[in-house]
Amino acid sequence: MMAPAHSHWAACEIGQPWVAGSSDCWSFARRIWVERFGWDVPPVPVDPRDPRESRRALAEPPEDQGWVQVTKPAEGDAVLMARGAYPAHVGIWIEPDLGGILHSIEVAGVVFTAPDRLAGLGYRIIGFYRRTVEGQGS
Repeated sequence: MMAPAHSHWAACEIGQPWVAGSSDCWSFARRIWVERFGWDVPPVPVDPRDPRESRRALAEPPEDQGWVQVTKPAEGDAVLMARGAYPAHVGIWIEPDLGGILHSIEVAGVVFTAPDRLAGLGYRIIGFYRRTVEGQGS
């Protein structure tokens, strides 16, 4: 008899509701980074319902906040996405075998999206970022 296949840890997150300040895209990602990766990532103090505030906050260079851009993402890396010309959303790269983004969107809550399906949500990837050792902690 074969052992049952184990679900990826991200499966239990899918379907969680989007709530401003606690499970909007950045708040959700911060919680996952702490719980799953042990990274203490600072909050982004904006109203996530205001697209202009979110764009301004996400436009700050990630390298100034303990992240380094990478070309090939690994499990846990930040995925910076844009709507139009401006950064507007963040998610977490999920591996293995899945190769996609776990993220929280206002209309649906937490979802998993393959990169080739992002356009259907109005997003495009503008970069993958890995937390640096120096950037861990607050």
